[in-house]
Amino acid sequence: MDTIIVNGATYWLPESNADVITLINDASNNNEIVCVRGSGHSFPLIGDLETEQKSSTGKTYKYIMLAKMYGVEMLDADTVKVQAGCHLGPDPYDPTKISTLQNSLCYYLDNLGTATGNPSLNRSLPDLGGITHQTVGGFLSTASSGGSTQFSFEDAIVSVDVVTCQAGQGAAVTTFTKPASGNLDDPFYAVGIASMGLFGVIVSATFKCIPQFYIQGSETIEYADKCSLINLFGNSPELPNMQTFLEQTQYTRLMWWPQQNHIQDLSRMVVWQASRTDQAGAAAYAKHAYELMGEPPSSDGLKPYEEVPYILDNPVPANAAAGLLYTAIGQWPTWLQKLLPDKPLEYEIIKILVETNYATKIFPSIMDIFVTVDTPTNKNKGPQLFSDRWYTGLPMDNQMSDKLMPVWFTELWIDINQSEQVMDTLKAYYDAQPITIDLSFSCEIYAARRNDFWLSPSYQQDVIRIDVFWFGYNQGDPATFYQSFWDLLAPFNYRPHWGKYIPDTVGGTSGVTYLADKYPKWNDWMNLRNTMDPQQIFVNDYWRSKLGIPIG
Repeated sequence: MDTIIVNGATYWLPESNADVITLINDASNNNEIVCVRGSGHSFPLIGDLETEQKSSTGKTYKYIMLAKMYGVEMLDADTVKVQAGCHLGPDPYDPTKISTLQNSLCYYLDNLGTATGNPSLNRSLPDLGGITHQTVGGFLSTASSGGSTQFSFEDAIVSVDVVTCQAGQGAAVTTFTKPASGNLDDPFYAVGIASMGLFGVIVSATFKCIPQFYIQGSETIEYADKCSLINLFGNSPELPNMQTFLEQTQYTRLMWWPQQNHIQDLSRMVVWQASRTDQAGAAAYAKHAYELMGEPPSSDGLKPYEEVPYILDNPVPANAAAGLLYTAIGQWPTWLQKLLPDKPLEYEIIKILVETNYATKIFPSIMDIFVTVDTPTNKNKGPQLFSDRWYTGLPMDNQMSDKLMPVWFTELWIDINQSEQVMDTLKAYYDAQPITIDLSFSCEIYAARRNDFWLSPSYQQDVIRIDVFWFGYNQGDPATFYQSFWDLLAPFNYRPHWGKYIPDTVGGTSGVTYLADKYPKWNDWMNLRNTMDPQQIFVNDYWRSKLGIPIG
């Protein structure tokens, strides 16, 4: 069995269920803890584990990556079984270099009938997240989701296959299938989503697909208090409020730049929204968009969304420029001091000038460059119109580089019925904050559809999701920054995304106590987990601390 070293950790690369079983039996016999890496997109989980090597219990970690387990098989015209190491889309940062567009799940489904000249056989999944770098196993384990209350990735799950290691049985594949009876106490709802790898290693999953679809939509950039689409803060009662907008729009994502300097109107709201259509509808919409731009239509009949300006048909230059700018901001004033080590007077003068003028001059200029408000003279005459295939259009953040423009965040899922109050609370908080060099960034607003998985953050409620961003190259500890939001929004009983930053304390209460109170099936999940993994082969220090799992 091959291995690969990633960030100093040696990962085993199994090629089959039998290989995974061997590795877990070895871990059981050698008193090791099994850790599985997907795309490495979960912060700070992956980084913490790769630097530890050994747990606080004295057990060493056995690292596994399922990169060679990416097979896809159609069981019938609508049902697909896929190995857990398969990426939803191509992963440009895959350390094994195995991931490609052609071996990704979404590409496979979208082209099922194309090769045979029968596009009616092409299939899709009902929804995707903002990126598709993730592996199937990682996406399921962390309860990731797209931005819709009408459609859900979770709705497509038929079953998951997990290599467990139950008492007296050794490692073996256990299949958890969605019960036809609708029994919500079935273990399927504990293991299928939000298992965090704590029941065993997910090796494959089966999904019920839907016919291929396309999307068409728009992105508007407006001053937040003049938003023409949503009654954000009670200023436009004729418009739908936030909850109604999230419920009525098929797919949407909002990016809020909430800063105000009390002199200029700075706060921006970027509203991305889309709806399903067919290929002909997408082509007609693209033709209309290009006509507005005064440009000839594309050869493929589509007009993909551009999250950043494309230079030479490539988003990388804009990513690099934004990354350099925000790195300079995030590392301020350390880099200036290094630049002028022997000139303390010049250093102080420049520092004072920049910090004095940042809120009123420098930051507004940055906003005008990167979050340009729509005007009739914009290149696309106002809102950006786009149309695309489902799997390249829905993950609108695929164009952003995790290396050039790394963004870390905590993501808080809140009952959608509290949307207006949440927005008002956040606005009051942001309005009271001065614009500072280190914290002038955006906040993302998403929705998610309810499901019945026990530890899903959208367990039995549609949610509004508040994603508080932190630029990855900032100085300082992001958790310290997030703490204000964890405490501020605690009255709304949020549930944090398992793949992002999770609070250790909330309003003076331990994070474990807070979380346990938010999930009605918490104790059932824990009891089942303990039964299925009595040796704690799958309990690493990170999840032990976040979930309060006692040493067994």
